[in-house]
Amino acid sequence: MLKSSNLNSIINELNISDGEREMETQQEQHPHLVKTPLNPQTATTTLSTNIAGASSQLSAGILAIAEPPLDRVRGQLKELIGRQNKIYIDLSKEKYKLDCSEVAKLNDMMNDVKRYKEKLTRIKKEMQNVYQRTKDLKKRAANVAACKQRDYQRKLEKQQHEESLIGTQGQ
Repeated sequence: MLKSSNLNSIINELNISDGEREMETQQEQHPHLVKTPLNPQTATTTLSTNIAGASSQLSAGILAIAEPPLDRVRGQLKELIGRQNKIYIDLSKEKYKLDCSEVAKLNDMMNDVKRYKEKLTRIKKEMQNVYQRTKDLKKRAANVAACKQRDYQRKLEKQQHEESLIGTQGQ
């Protein structure tokens, strides 16, 4: 995130370097202003006065030309920084929402795991109960079959005994 103090320092550095470039360009375009005078004392003061006046005029001209676009750029940069901060805040909110929704999903999954574990335990108990009942029913079925077999054997023996009695009486 950019801060406005950083922005101001960057723009000030740009202003200083732009001013120095303009002065060098002016000196290259008007080399006659830097010529060596014939009378050193009067020429020095005249030249100093001319240079001071020219430099103040150049500075004022450069400021008049460069200041409006710089102000416009400053305003645009401030607007962009404001938008960037708004987007950063929005992204932070979305990240928080995602984090919260992921935590909620995780809690739901943990609750599902707990519920399924209880269900599995209940089914396991029911299957053990069914197995035990099946085992008992098989035992009872074996006993019933054994009883029927004994009854059938008794009946056969009784019938054979009766036939043997009838057969011995009839002779």
